[in-house]
Amino acid sequence: MSYSGLVLHGDHVPDHVEQAQEGERQGFSGGWVTEVNAPDAITVLAAVAASTERFGLGTGIVPIGLRDPYLAAMSFWSLQDLSGGRVSGAGFGVSTPVIVTNWHGMPWDRPVTRMREYVDVFRRLTAGERLRHEGLYQTRAPAMDPAEPAIPVYIGALGEKMLETAGEIADGVILNYPTATVIERSVAAIERGIAKAGRKREEVRIVAFLRTVIDESYEQASAPIKDELLAYLMAPVYRKVFIEDGFEEDCEVFERRWLARERTEAIEGISEAFVRAHAVVGRSGEECRDIAAGLMAAGLDEAFLYPIAPGGVASEQEALLETIRALAPR
Repeated sequence: MSYSGLVLHGDHVPDHVEQAQEGERQGFSGGWVTEVNAPDAITVLAAVAASTERFGLGTGIVPIGLRDPYLAAMSFWSLQDLSGGRVSGAGFGVSTPVIVTNWHGMPWDRPVTRMREYVDVFRRLTAGERLRHEGLYQTRAPAMDPAEPAIPVYIGALGEKMLETAGEIADGVILNYPTATVIERSVAAIERGIAKAGRKREEVRIVAFLRTVIDESYEQASAPIKDELLAYLMAPVYRKVFIEDGFEEDCEVFERRWLARERTEAIEGISEAFVRAHAVVGRSGEECRDIAAGLMAAGLDEAFLYPIAPGGVASEQEALLETIRALAPR
């Protein structure tokens, strides 16, 4: 089995709900919701919880800079209560200064330290502890009832320090846009953190969001992937990973064209090798399963389907639903 969970995404909350309902029918373990701007992840998951019966609920990811730990604990406790214990993962990440500071006016600094403290406070609060905490996050919080069952914490990690920290403290780690070699290096870093904390490897689930598109035409299939990769190629933290992964020339060509205001050429010129290394692009569901299985073999515990609609389709939502059906777990 190459895919287990399902990443829900779209412009509107009902789109997420429809994908979740289809995912539940097709046997996916649960839905993981991203958060950049609208809609927010907690509202989406509440709607999914009310519209499904067995489907797990996870965030992948929500930025820690936008919700203090007490508010996050309240929100995830509420989701656990509403869903009858179906929260499969509170996925947290540090996001970027653009989103946290420029969009929301909140501080972005000391990411690893903030994550370590945030997870500790969140866990203590959702365990029912009455807490007085002084640090980067400050709270004198009354106790809430313990979340039942306990809420697993996942960390979206990219850099080596965050990967090691995740291995030390998280129940799971989410990798985004990883190549096979990045998965191997990430697993090694996570395992160093696991060893440092004296934990066992099986205590930490390593998962990846695999953007997957099915179409006979590579041009149609790759178009939406290239559009999305634009933002990642412009982000310094991802650019560093791409270069370390052997794609320095791709980054240089893209930057040169972008700075010369050759925007269309910059996007369309993202190489096929770069696209295929970072996404699952296939002409059929079976081909996509084979590619995903190869990435799983690089060290993943689970792969989550992030369905992408190919370019030129009449209905993006229907294309996503067709991909969900084509790649249902076996």
